[in-house]
Amino acid sequence: MRIHVLTLIVPLLAACQPVATAPGASPAGTVPAGGDACGASAYADKIGGPMGDLRYPPEQEARLINPGEMTTLEYKPTRLNIEIDAAGRITGLRCG
Repeated sequence: MRIHVLTLIVPLLAACQPVATAPGASPAGTVPAGGDACGASAYADKIGGPMGDLRYPPEQEARLINPGEMTTLEYKPTRLNIEIDAAGRITGLRCG
């Protein structure tokens, strides 16, 4: 019986090993270092100001993140994430 249990456990443990990624590639779910594909740095002067002062092109994909709001985990480098506080002031801008 002991041998049968071991033959079941070994394949399960082998499945827990991390999957290797290609050299230079970012693993899924990670943010590549650097980059400003969404143009967040262009709006850095708006941090601390009211949300109404932020103007971006209509074709710009943007996501407004309210205090304590949960967000999805998919990373879109061209999406502008706008974080605001309870008073509606911009607390952060980042791509993703």
